[in-house]
Amino acid sequence: MVSIGMLLCRVGIHAWGRRRGYNEYASNVIEWEQRCERCGKRKQWIEVKKGRR
Repeated sequence: MVSIGMLLCRVGIHAWGRRRGYNEYASNVIEWEQRCERCGKRKQWIEVKKGRR
């Protein structure tokens, strides 16, 4: 039987954990990552660091 938490993940309601950022490419961007605590799905995005121009 599928638990309620996994069912919520299947319809797109994830339990995202804290976001982790790291700088792999350049000094003015940060690549962020979050992971769902129930199913393990990863979400990644890139942002420009604030105050750097």
